[in-house]
Formats: sequence, structure tokens, C-alpha cells
Amino acid sequence: MDEHLVVFRLANELYGIDIYRVQSIIAMPHVTVVPGTPRFIEGIINLRGTLVPVIDFRTCFALQPAAEGQKRVVVIVEIGGLQVGMIVDQVTEVCKLPAAAIEPPSPFLASIDTAYLRGIAKLEQSIIILLDLDHIFGAHERQALKQTA
Repeated sequence: MDEHLVVFRLANELYGIDIYRVQSIIAMPHVTVVPGTPRFIEGIINLRGTLVPVIDFRTCFALQPAAEGQKRVVVIVEIGGLQVGMIVDQVTEVCKLPAAAIEPPSPFLASIDTAYLRGIAKLEQSIIILLDLDHIFGAHERQALKQTA
């Protein structure tokens, strides 16, 4: 069965998430910092009257911070019944991938936590790391997101 994905860039890598989990993609708004929140929570935004916690995926994946002034976007997704904004560098495309193009995570990645990886999509010109939003945050992180919202 084909996979429908929203593909985004973080640093020099491509990541994909199930399109049916994406509620909207917005230009980077002003993010209000909430004191005392965990480091992975950038802050909150007001999205059509709803407070939405925002996370920077560069921080979650221990990547270098974005360059000052770099344009970024927020992908609004549903995680555990909660709207969450994911700051990414750029949404590159919405695509449909055949199941044959997707492989499970490599055994070479066994030394790192791969619970949040659904697989790796190999395309002619690129590799897309497929994320499992249900496993990207543990119970502690989900609770922190709910408290922030």
C-alpha cells in the first residue's frame, strides 16, 4: 500500500511524516517562551484561538541550531490527541511512495534509540527518514506538552 507523506528538511536531511497527521503548515510565527518548560519545548503559539506547544526538531534530534535569520516553518500535527507545532527548516514536498521503496531502520542503527523511526525510504536521488509521531515522545514529554498547552 502506498504511503502519503509530508517531507521536510532538517539541516541536510529529509524526514517524512504521515500526511494524515498534518493539520496545517504555517510560516514561522512569534513563539512565546514559557519559563520552566523542558528544553525541547520552544514555547507556545496562538493558533486560531488555541494555545499550541511548539517544539524545535533540531533540538529534539540534537542538531546544530538554525542559522540566525534562516526562514523556517511550523508543521502542526496531532500527537496523542494534542495539537503540536514542529519547527522544521523547510517543507519540501507532499508525495506518495510505494511500500516497496520503504525499508525498516538499518541494524547499524541499533546503538541508538530508533523507536521513533518507522523506516527509511530510498528514492533515486535521496533518502527520507520516516518518523513515527506516536513514538517520538515518551510519557514524560507528552505530559510536559499537555501542561504547556
